[in-house]
Amino acid sequence: MKALPCPPALWPRFSARLDEALTLDEPERLPWLERLPAEDRELKPWLEAVLRQGALLSTRELLQRPRLPEPPPAFLPQQRVGPWRLEAPLGSGGMGSVWRARRADGAYEREVALKLPHAHLLSGALQARFARERDILAALEHPHIARFYDAGLADDGQPWLAIEYVEGESLMAHCAARQLDVDARLRLMLQVAAAVQAAHARLIVHRDLKPANVLVTASGAVKLLDFGIAKLLDEDEAGGALSQLGGRAATPDYAAPEQLSGGAITVATDIYALGLMLFELLTGSRPFAARSRLGEWLGPRGEAPLASSRLGGRAQARLRGDLDAICAKALEPEASRRYASVEGFAADLGRHLAHEPIRARHIGRWQRAGKFARRHRRPLSFAALLTLVVAAGLAGVVWQAQRANEEARRAEAVKGFLVEVFKASDPRVASDTPRGQISARALLDLAVPKIKARFADDPPVQIELLRTVADLYRELREDDRYEALQAEQLALVRAHYGRFHPNLLDGAVEAGGRACARADAEACARLQAAAGALLREADDHDPGRRGLWWINEGLRLQADPGQIEATRRAFETAEALFAQHQPRSHGRVTALMELASFEQTHNQTARGIEHNRQAAELAATLPDRNDAELQTLWGNLGLAYQQAGRFAEAGAAFGQSADYAERTTGADSPNAWSPRGNAARTLHLAGERAAALREYARLIPLLPPLDRMDRDVATIRQHYGERLAAEGRPEEGIPQLEAAARYFEKQAVFEFAPRLARRFLGEAYARAGRRADARRELRGALDAYLANDAEGNQPVMAMRESWGRFLLDEGELEPAKAQFQAILNVAGGRALAHIALAHGGLARVALRQGAIDEAEQESAAALSVWAVLSGFRDVRMQPYLQRIRADVLAARGELAAAQALEDAAWTASQQFDAPGSPSTRRRRMTSSGPAD
Repeated sequence: MKALPCPPALWPRFSARLDEALTLDEPERLPWLERLPAEDRELKPWLEAVLRQGALLSTRELLQRPRLPEPPPAFLPQQRVGPWRLEAPLGSGGMGSVWRARRADGAYEREVALKLPHAHLLSGALQARFARERDILAALEHPHIARFYDAGLADDGQPWLAIEYVEGESLMAHCAARQLDVDARLRLMLQVAAAVQAAHARLIVHRDLKPANVLVTASGAVKLLDFGIAKLLDEDEAGGALSQLGGRAATPDYAAPEQLSGGAITVATDIYALGLMLFELLTGSRPFAARSRLGEWLGPRGEAPLASSRLGGRAQARLRGDLDAICAKALEPEASRRYASVEGFAADLGRHLAHEPIRARHIGRWQRAGKFARRHRRPLSFAALLTLVVAAGLAGVVWQAQRANEEARRAEAVKGFLVEVFKASDPRVASDTPRGQISARALLDLAVPKIKARFADDPPVQIELLRTVADLYRELREDDRYEALQAEQLALVRAHYGRFHPNLLDGAVEAGGRACARADAEACARLQAAAGALLREADDHDPGRRGLWWINEGLRLQADPGQIEATRRAFETAEALFAQHQPRSHGRVTALMELASFEQTHNQTARGIEHNRQAAELAATLPDRNDAELQTLWGNLGLAYQQAGRFAEAGAAFGQSADYAERTTGADSPNAWSPRGNAARTLHLAGERAAALREYARLIPLLPPLDRMDRDVATIRQHYGERLAAEGRPEEGIPQLEAAARYFEKQAVFEFAPRLARRFLGEAYARAGRRADARRELRGALDAYLANDAEGNQPVMAMRESWGRFLLDEGELEPAKAQFQAILNVAGGRALAHIALAHGGLARVALRQGAIDEAEQESAAALSVWAVLSGFRDVRMQPYLQRIRADVLAARGELAAAQALEDAAWTASQQFDAPGSPSTRRRRMTSSGPAD
């Protein structure tokens, strides 16, 4: 198939002559051909062939691409392609069609967008190009890039590529439907830029960025589609030739000048397309006329107009300056004059949103001062009031200069003071303490009395320094010192500025949050009420402060199992406040983090993962990035992945969290304990016992004693004890579990914590043979779960299975059977670990009752569910189910098959359980079951 209606070498002259012919009436066109000058005579056959297609001359479709005969439909609904069943077409393009499809072979349930190349394109290099798209997508994983799932060939040789099916609207439609303001549109562009930058980091250029390739989900998350014409930046000559195939595969209206002229394709190509998208997103129009004529394919493209020139009034003023400059730099005709990277483009958008000077242009002193004022509205407004009282009538410029001088003076004083404090660690100065080894806590202890003495006559500086040092004590978990200094700082503020100063309002909100975070229910309720009353009395409407108050309110409410919906509303209200007023702030990060934690607690794992990802991505791009915050966010994301049973991703996330902790506070600091503990538990759940125990051996000696724990330490010890019991060492795990259970009974930050602790402790008692203790804890835990949670939730199913297994081991067959059946009654077709275990439990009951056929059915169902499992699991569950199946086969007389399955279970257990535990003991199968 020819890409053009003439040889490529003749294209420029052919295009110009065809434009000329189309200005003539139809009867004049063929005579015009006869009058072509000699130098253009060679064009005549191709011009004549096009002009004789009279039906096409009334439209411009040919002028964008030659018309081909319509092929018969290549695919139909319900058609099977490989393991997929087609449901509905989603779209088509030059390289193929895309269908919504579902998995049809029963391996697992998934809805995807299935990409299928046109049959008449499946040859040679084009087939290789499709294979390369598969490899490109396989290398990409980013929350804003449609995820690659699988690829392969159908029986008839038809290649297919399964990617994430995204429910959403195109970028422009989403913005238009919601009438989004400029800031909201810029935040969407930041998501697009993050996706493109992730691709560039893998040496991949998209080459066809356009609004139609960007979908926005109902939650406002961007998904970038179609890397089908991406070009590898490091490809060799063969790869380069491949990427040139079909040359201008990009959409011409969004193509960079170098694409239209056949120049080199680099990251600058995508930056140009981002500039075009930004221009259209801000103005509702494209900077250049649509390329609807053939001659415009190769025609030069000049400088883009200013975005503000397309609008009027206030809308024009909003774009004038920064946004004009950002668009213009991205749309430079010469690639070398554009942004050097997408990261630079996104950074300027972020600076504009934060009212900081951008890099795309140099701005003057007054413009810079204006940005400073917008960044510091609250303190500057307060200072302006004082200035008006002292010097009424002075111009704002004078005030601003004075304020700048004052800030400079204070900054210089603070800098000099900090230099003096840190001289205490100078190894050249004599001291009783070895220089260069003084701790951060000791430096802060030295600083406090100096602050009080040096700045006694300068309250603003004294207040600022005391608050800074207090915050540092808090980061070091020196809570007593923090509380004392915070109280001194707030007393100074109250004495000098009155009770409605922002520091006092912030202090009240923070005090409520700290009480709620440490699960002090009485103090949390009291301080939250006091903070709310103070904000109302001060008539304070600061959205950031209000957002933090709502986060604290969510923490207060979540301790009450009857307040689930109220808790959700509190976190969603906080997130909405930040999203509207402070979208790029640490407050919004915290709101997303708490919302995600709530969702994970209430079995909305997918939403929890998405909100955790959104929070981590936002936190990493903030100008004042907080690595301690990023440590927490990556740890939370790891827990979400762990809950979903995605152990590799969980381990990677925990590793990121530990890296941040070790970089900020040291490898052995308390901040590094939780990510290490979570990483160790993930390894253990995945069956990597030796690696997990090495991590625990390094971590556990660092923890405080059992009687001096906080929430994080209690959680680590609980998981450690539960893992020891799970691998067959319950006696070692029980002291850890008992201490954690005592802590959570008194200090439950999450309302589910006490019952989870009782369940883990009861299971350990059962494994240790302490039957009465096990019965007490397991029965009590089940009663608590049933009183506070829904039957169909995974934690309730896990608790019922544990209790049923205990009853079965006690010989109480019918009560055990009732527990297992209760799980299956609410299974709803899901493939969860404890549903598989419930089938296994019913198989064991049936065996004990002599119902071999029923046991056969249930044991097969258990392994069938396990084969397609989703969500949380422990690899130790599979050998347990295999042993049950082996017992059933032995009871049926199939001894060889039974022994083979028993041997497989024994081999697996040898790898990840303690030697000598029940799971690592080899059994010999007899016709009546296992024999030791």
